[in-house]
Amino acid sequence: MQFQETKQIISEAKNIYIIPEENLNPEAIASALSLFYTLKELGKNVNIIIENFPENLKFLTPSLDFISYPKNFVVSIPNKIAEVSQIYYEKNDDALKIHLTIEKGTVKKDDVSFYFSEAKPDLIITLGIKDYRNQLENRLNSFGFLLDSPILNIDNIQDNKNFGKINLTDNQSITEITLDLIKNLNSGTINKESVNCLLTGLITYTDNFRNFNVTADIFQTAGYLMKNGADLQEIKNNFK
Repeated sequence: MQFQETKQIISEAKNIYIIPEENLNPEAIASALSLFYTLKELGKNVNIIIENFPENLKFLTPSLDFISYPKNFVVSIPNKIAEVSQIYYEKNDDALKIHLTIEKGTVKKDDVSFYFSEAKPDLIITLGIKDYRNQLENRLNSFGFLLDSPILNIDNIQDNKNFGKINLTDNQSITEITLDLIKNLNSGTINKESVNCLLTGLITYTDNFRNFNVTADIFQTAGYLMKNGADLQEIKNNFK
């Protein structure tokens, strides 16, 4: 697989969005979280887009102080409503006040909108998505700026449209592909949060090592993750 090219495009990216397939695919979500922790450790600004987070995976989510929130807050007034000629602010211990000098028109409370402005991502990483436009275009209407960014597509090979600039698709689980990527990014080392996420991904992929997806390679991967700090008992206690 194209790990060298993948390592380079991730190295050059500062703002990264991760989008896992949500519909009955907890493995993709667990793998996405493992990438989130790894990329944060590498100093990247990372966001995950998940609309409906599974209750049984919430024990894997980061604490609030680990999440980087948007830093650009925008106050918007349409030009057709009023012409603003001057802006200044005053700040004290109690509040920040923004003053606008209106040249023409009248500004009412309902005319003013507020929102966070996110930087356009340098890279989008999808996990378990078969066809980016068909599956995500409607879902990402409010994130239209995402649709033109370069994509790293991670998935098993079955029915995948290979829509990415780089396609890490293989006849393996998403977890195994993600683990190989993380080992390439981190020179073989992997943090505790990531290995717990990946072992959870394997458990969901194999139905707790009971379905036809179980192979010798799967057991070898599970053993590797546990040797590197994955806590099987903690996962079993939390993942129902």
